[in-house]
Amino acid sequence: MSAPAETKPAPARRPRLLLIGSVVYLALIFGVMLWQGVSIEPEWVALVLLVIAVALGRGRTFIADWTPFLLLFFAYEAMRGFAAKTNFAPHDLSGMERWVFAGTIPTLTLQHDFYHPGVVGLQDVVALFFYFMHFVLPIVVGFVFWVTSREYYWRFVAALLLMCFMAFVTYLFWPSAPPWYQLHDVVKINDQTVHALWGYTLVSPLYHSFNSNPFAAFPSLHAAFPMLAAVYAWQRYKLLALGLVLWSAAVFISIVYLGEHYVVDALVSILYVAATTIVVEVVSRLRAQRAETAAKIRPATPSA
Repeated sequence: MSAPAETKPAPARRPRLLLIGSVVYLALIFGVMLWQGVSIEPEWVALVLLVIAVALGRGRTFIADWTPFLLLFFAYEAMRGFAAKTNFAPHDLSGMERWVFAGTIPTLTLQHDFYHPGVVGLQDVVALFFYFMHFVLPIVVGFVFWVTSREYYWRFVAALLLMCFMAFVTYLFWPSAPPWYQLHDVVKINDQTVHALWGYTLVSPLYHSFNSNPFAAFPSLHAAFPMLAAVYAWQRYKLLALGLVLWSAAVFISIVYLGEHYVVDALVSILYVAATTIVVEVVSRLRAQRAETAAKIRPATPSA
Protein backbone atom coordinates (compact mmCIF):
# COMPACT_ATOMS: atom_id res chain seq x y z
CA MET A 1 0.00 0.00 0.00
CA SER A 2 1.55 3.26 -1.06
CA ALA A 3 1.99 6.08 1.39
CA PRO A 4 -0.51 8.88 1.08
CA ALA A 5 0.60 11.81 -1.00
CA GLU A 6 2.15 14.55 1.05
CA THR A 7 -0.06 17.59 1.21
CA LYS A 8 1.48 20.96 0.83
CA PRO A 9 0.97 23.23 3.79
CA ALA A 10 -1.42 26.08 3.20
CA PRO A 11 0.25 29.45 2.80
CA ALA A 12 0.67 31.07 6.18
CA ARG A 13 -1.59 33.99 6.79
CA ARG A 14 -0.31 37.16 8.34
CA PRO A 15 -3.16 38.34 10.58
CA ARG A 16 -1.01 40.92 12.32
CA LEU A 17 -0.08 42.57 9.03
CA LEU A 18 -3.69 42.42 7.90
CA LEU A 19 -4.89 43.97 11.14
CA ILE A 20 -2.37 46.80 10.85
CA GLY A 21 -3.49 47.39 7.28
CA SER A 22 -7.09 47.27 8.50
CA VAL A 23 -6.43 50.03 11.02
CA VAL A 24 -4.99 52.21 8.24
CA TYR A 25 -7.99 51.31 6.05
CA LEU A 26 -10.44 52.25 8.81
CA ALA A 27 -8.64 55.53 9.45
CA LEU A 28 -8.78 56.45 5.77
CA ILE A 29 -12.44 55.50 5.32
CA PHE A 30 -13.69 57.30 8.42
CA GLY A 31 -11.35 60.22 7.87
CA VAL A 32 -12.79 60.80 4.41
CA MET A 33 -16.32 60.45 5.78
CA LEU A 34 -15.67 63.07 8.44
CA TRP A 35 -13.94 65.30 5.91
CA GLN A 36 -16.99 65.14 3.63
CA GLY A 37 -19.48 65.58 6.47
CA VAL A 38 -20.92 62.06 6.29
CA SER A 39 -22.40 60.81 9.55
CA ILE A 40 -20.55 57.68 10.72
CA GLU A 41 -23.28 55.20 11.61
CA PRO A 42 -23.13 51.52 12.68
CA GLU A 43 -24.04 50.14 9.25
CA TRP A 44 -21.02 51.82 7.62
CA VAL A 45 -18.72 50.51 10.33
CA ALA A 46 -20.11 46.99 9.92
CA LEU A 47 -19.61 47.05 6.14
CA VAL A 48 -15.98 48.11 6.51
CA LEU A 49 -15.34 45.40 9.12
CA LEU A 50 -16.96 42.80 6.83
CA VAL A 51 -14.39 43.65 4.16
CA ILE A 52 -11.62 43.16 6.73
CA ALA A 53 -13.14 39.86 7.90
CA VAL A 54 -13.19 38.62 4.31
CA ALA A 55 -9.52 39.59 3.98
CA LEU A 56 -8.84 37.53 7.11
CA GLY A 57 -10.64 34.55 5.56
CA ARG A 58 -13.48 34.73 8.11
CA GLY A 59 -16.24 36.39 6.13
CA ARG A 60 -18.89 33.69 6.73
CA THR A 61 -18.10 33.50 10.43
CA PHE A 62 -18.36 37.28 10.66
CA ILE A 63 -21.83 37.24 9.10
CA ALA A 64 -22.97 34.43 11.42
CA ASP A 65 -21.60 36.07 14.58
CA TRP A 66 -22.33 39.72 13.87
CA THR A 67 -25.76 39.59 12.25
CA PRO A 68 -27.69 38.92 15.53
CA PHE A 69 -25.76 41.62 17.38
CA LEU A 70 -26.13 44.23 14.64
CA LEU A 71 -29.85 43.54 14.17
CA LEU A 72 -30.47 44.07 17.90
CA PHE A 73 -28.21 47.12 17.93
CA PHE A 74 -30.04 48.67 14.97
CA ALA A 75 -33.36 47.81 16.65
CA TYR A 76 -32.29 49.77 19.71
CA GLU A 77 -31.19 52.70 17.55
CA ALA A 78 -34.51 52.70 15.69
CA MET A 79 -36.53 52.51 18.92
CA ARG A 80 -34.53 55.19 20.72
CA GLY A 81 -36.47 57.92 18.95
CA PHE A 82 -39.79 56.59 20.24
CA ALA A 83 -38.78 57.51 23.77
CA ALA A 84 -39.08 61.17 22.79
CA LYS A 85 -42.70 60.67 21.71
CA THR A 86 -44.14 59.81 25.13
CA ASN A 87 -46.09 62.29 27.24
CA PHE A 88 -43.43 62.40 29.95
CA ALA A 89 -41.98 65.88 30.43
CA PRO A 90 -38.17 65.98 30.24
CA HIS A 91 -36.40 66.49 33.56
CA ASP A 92 -34.15 69.47 34.12
CA LEU A 93 -30.88 68.25 35.66
CA SER A 94 -29.26 71.67 35.94
CA GLY A 95 -30.29 71.86 39.60
CA MET A 96 -28.58 68.54 40.33
CA GLU A 97 -25.51 69.70 38.42
CA ARG A 98 -25.31 72.91 40.46
CA TRP A 99 -25.74 70.95 43.70
CA VAL A 100 -22.87 68.62 42.80
CA PHE A 101 -20.56 71.45 41.67
CA ALA A 102 -21.31 74.03 44.35
CA GLY A 103 -23.58 76.23 42.28
CA THR A 104 -21.69 76.12 38.98
CA ILE A 105 -22.40 74.44 35.65
CA PRO A 106 -19.21 72.87 34.19
CA THR A 107 -20.54 73.23 30.64
CA LEU A 108 -20.93 76.99 31.06
CA THR A 109 -17.46 77.23 32.61
CA LEU A 110 -15.81 75.29 29.77
CA GLN A 111 -17.64 77.18 27.03
CA HIS A 112 -16.86 80.53 28.65
CA ASP A 113 -13.14 79.68 28.77
CA PHE A 114 -12.66 77.87 25.44
CA TYR A 115 -15.51 78.58 23.00
CA HIS A 116 -15.23 81.60 20.71
CA PRO A 117 -18.38 82.45 18.70
CA GLY A 118 -17.81 82.64 14.97
CA VAL A 119 -14.45 80.88 15.17
CA VAL A 120 -13.93 77.12 14.77
CA GLY A 121 -11.18 76.32 17.24
CA LEU A 122 -9.06 73.19 17.41
CA GLN A 123 -10.84 72.24 20.63
CA ASP A 124 -14.20 72.35 18.79
CA VAL A 125 -12.97 69.98 16.05
CA VAL A 126 -11.36 67.58 18.53
CA ALA A 127 -14.49 67.48 20.69
CA LEU A 128 -16.63 66.92 17.59
CA PHE A 129 -14.35 64.05 16.54
CA PHE A 130 -14.75 62.21 19.84
CA TYR A 131 -18.50 62.85 19.74
CA PHE A 132 -18.82 61.44 16.19
CA MET A 133 -16.81 58.32 17.09
CA HIS A 134 -19.66 57.21 19.34
CA PHE A 135 -20.67 54.21 17.19
CA VAL A 136 -17.24 53.45 15.75
CA LEU A 137 -15.37 52.74 18.97
CA PRO A 138 -17.44 49.93 20.58
CA ILE A 139 -17.95 48.12 17.28
CA VAL A 140 -14.25 48.27 16.39
CA VAL A 141 -13.26 47.12 19.89
CA GLY A 142 -15.80 44.30 19.59
CA PHE A 143 -14.13 43.32 16.32
CA VAL A 144 -10.73 43.13 18.05
CA PHE A 145 -12.26 40.83 20.66
CA TRP A 146 -13.92 38.74 17.94
CA VAL A 147 -10.66 38.24 16.03
CA THR A 148 -8.99 36.78 19.12
CA SER A 149 -11.89 35.11 20.97
CA ARG A 150 -15.47 34.66 19.79
CA GLU A 151 -16.59 33.77 23.34
CA TYR A 152 -15.09 37.00 24.69
CA TYR A 153 -16.74 38.95 21.86
CA TRP A 154 -20.16 37.53 22.79
CA ARG A 155 -19.77 38.56 26.42
CA PHE A 156 -18.82 42.11 25.44
CA VAL A 157 -21.66 42.61 22.95
CA ALA A 158 -24.14 41.06 25.41
CA ALA A 159 -23.12 43.68 27.98
CA LEU A 160 -23.28 46.41 25.33
CA LEU A 161 -26.79 45.46 24.23
CA LEU A 162 -28.04 45.07 27.81
CA MET A 163 -26.72 48.53 28.64
CA CYS A 164 -28.42 50.01 25.55
CA PHE A 165 -31.81 48.59 26.47
CA MET A 166 -31.44 49.62 30.13
CA ALA A 167 -30.74 53.15 28.90
CA PHE A 168 -33.72 52.96 26.54
CA VAL A 169 -36.06 52.12 29.44
CA THR A 170 -34.64 55.09 31.34
CA TYR A 171 -35.18 57.41 28.36
CA LEU A 172 -38.71 56.08 27.97
CA PHE A 173 -39.91 56.61 31.54
CA TRP A 174 -37.47 59.25 32.81
CA PRO A 175 -36.42 61.49 29.91
CA SER A 176 -34.01 64.33 30.60
CA ALA A 177 -32.94 67.38 28.64
CA PRO A 178 -29.31 68.16 27.77
CA PRO A 179 -27.71 71.51 28.70
CA TRP A 180 -28.12 73.01 25.20
CA TYR A 181 -31.89 72.41 25.42
CA GLN A 182 -32.43 73.55 28.99
CA LEU A 183 -30.00 76.43 29.48
CA HIS A 184 -30.19 79.49 27.22
CA ASP A 185 -26.54 80.43 27.81
CA VAL A 186 -25.25 77.09 26.54
CA VAL A 187 -24.21 76.95 22.87
CA LYS A 188 -24.88 73.78 20.86
CA ILE A 189 -21.32 73.75 19.54
CA ASN A 190 -21.88 70.66 17.40
CA ASP A 191 -24.34 72.48 15.17
CA GLN A 192 -22.18 75.58 14.94
CA THR A 193 -19.05 73.60 14.06
CA VAL A 194 -20.76 71.34 11.50
CA HIS A 195 -22.36 74.34 9.80
CA ALA A 196 -19.03 76.19 9.67
CA LEU A 197 -17.07 73.21 8.33
CA TRP A 198 -19.53 71.64 5.90
CA GLY A 199 -22.81 73.50 5.99
CA TYR A 200 -24.59 70.13 6.23
CA THR A 201 -24.19 66.55 7.44
CA LEU A 202 -25.20 63.55 5.32
CA VAL A 203 -27.36 61.29 7.48
CA SER A 204 -29.09 58.07 6.41
CA PRO A 205 -32.93 58.00 6.52
CA LEU A 206 -32.87 55.64 9.53
CA TYR A 207 -31.08 58.18 11.69
CA HIS A 208 -32.66 61.28 10.19
CA SER A 209 -36.26 60.15 10.52
CA PHE A 210 -36.55 57.64 13.33
CA ASN A 211 -33.97 57.77 16.07
CA SER A 212 -33.63 61.46 16.93
CA ASN A 213 -34.22 61.91 20.65
CA PRO A 214 -33.21 65.18 22.32
CA PHE A 215 -34.17 63.77 25.73
CA ALA A 216 -31.80 60.78 25.79
CA ALA A 217 -29.21 62.49 27.98
CA PHE A 218 -29.35 60.53 31.24
CA PRO A 219 -27.39 58.25 31.22
CA SER A 220 -24.82 59.27 28.62
CA LEU A 221 -24.09 56.34 26.31
CA HIS A 222 -21.40 58.49 24.71
CA ALA A 223 -19.54 58.14 28.01
CA ALA A 224 -20.70 54.59 28.73
CA PHE A 225 -19.59 52.92 25.48
CA PRO A 226 -15.83 53.59 25.81
CA MET A 227 -15.94 52.86 29.55
CA LEU A 228 -17.52 49.46 28.95
CA ALA A 229 -14.94 48.74 26.24
CA ALA A 230 -12.15 49.69 28.68
CA VAL A 231 -13.55 47.37 31.36
CA TYR A 232 -13.58 44.39 29.02
CA ALA A 233 -10.24 45.23 27.42
CA TRP A 234 -8.61 45.44 30.86
CA GLN A 235 -8.95 41.70 31.42
CA ARG A 236 -6.87 40.77 28.36
CA TYR A 237 -5.48 43.80 26.54
CA LYS A 238 -3.87 46.15 29.06
CA LEU A 239 -2.38 48.53 26.48
CA LEU A 240 -5.70 48.81 24.63
CA ALA A 241 -7.46 49.30 27.95
CA LEU A 242 -5.17 52.20 28.90
CA GLY A 243 -5.88 53.82 25.54
CA LEU A 244 -9.62 53.37 26.10
CA VAL A 245 -9.38 54.94 29.56
CA LEU A 246 -7.79 58.02 27.98
CA TRP A 247 -10.42 57.94 25.21
CA SER A 248 -13.18 57.80 27.84
CA ALA A 249 -11.72 60.85 29.58
CA ALA A 250 -11.58 62.72 26.26
CA VAL A 251 -15.21 61.81 25.49
CA PHE A 252 -16.24 62.85 29.01
CA ILE A 253 -14.74 66.33 28.59
CA SER A 254 -15.99 66.66 24.99
CA ILE A 255 -19.65 65.93 25.67
CA VAL A 256 -19.71 68.37 28.58
CA TYR A 257 -17.91 71.10 26.62
CA LEU A 258 -20.18 70.65 23.59
CA GLY A 259 -23.26 71.10 25.78
CA GLU A 260 -24.60 67.63 24.91
CA HIS A 261 -24.48 66.24 28.46
CA TYR A 262 -24.19 67.30 32.05
CA VAL A 263 -21.38 65.82 34.12
CA VAL A 264 -23.99 63.90 36.13
CA ASP A 265 -25.13 62.21 32.89
CA ALA A 266 -21.64 60.82 32.43
CA LEU A 267 -21.16 59.93 36.10
CA VAL A 268 -24.36 57.90 36.31
CA SER A 269 -23.32 55.95 33.22
CA ILE A 270 -20.63 54.34 35.40
CA LEU A 271 -23.43 52.59 37.31
CA TYR A 272 -24.92 51.28 34.05
CA VAL A 273 -21.50 49.96 32.98
CA ALA A 274 -21.00 48.26 36.35
CA ALA A 275 -24.50 46.75 36.44
CA THR A 276 -24.40 45.30 32.94
CA THR A 277 -20.87 43.94 33.37
CA ILE A 278 -21.79 42.21 36.63
CA VAL A 279 -24.96 40.68 35.16
CA VAL A 280 -23.27 39.37 32.01
CA GLU A 281 -20.19 38.04 33.80
CA VAL A 282 -22.22 36.29 36.53
CA VAL A 283 -24.50 34.66 33.96
CA SER A 284 -21.50 33.62 31.84
CA ARG A 285 -19.76 32.00 34.81
CA LEU A 286 -22.91 30.19 35.89
CA ARG A 287 -23.37 28.81 32.37
CA ALA A 288 -19.72 27.75 32.24
CA GLN A 289 -20.04 25.99 35.61
CA ARG A 290 -23.19 24.18 34.51
CA ALA A 291 -21.54 23.06 31.28
CA GLU A 292 -18.51 21.81 33.23
CA THR A 293 -20.71 19.95 35.71
CA ALA A 294 -22.75 18.39 32.91
CA ALA A 295 -19.56 17.25 31.20
CA LYS A 296 -18.33 15.60 34.39
CA ILE A 297 -21.54 13.67 35.09
CA ARG A 298 -22.16 12.69 31.46
CA PRO A 299 -21.56 8.93 31.18
CA ALA A 300 -18.72 7.88 28.96
CA THR A 301 -19.71 6.46 25.57
CA PRO A 302 -19.19 2.65 25.69
CA SER A 303 -16.64 1.35 23.20
CA ALA A 304 -17.82 -0.94 20.43
